[in-house]
Amino acid sequence: MMHILKIVAVIIVVTYALRLINAQSDWLVFAGLGVIGLTFYFLYIVLGQIVNQLKSKL
Repeated sequence: MMHILKIVAVIIVVTYALRLINAQSDWLVFAGLGVIGLTFYFLYIVLGQIVNQLKSKL
């Protein structure tokens, strides 16, 4: 359940960061791209944990 909540949080953060990318300021655009990069890295870590849990149960 906790992993699903983390994935939902990543989706929410990415949608907010996409608003920053559409901003007029260059700094907000770069901040939005940075946030998206960090959330995808976080998603990669969470998916790795899910796969490790599935492997340990098999």
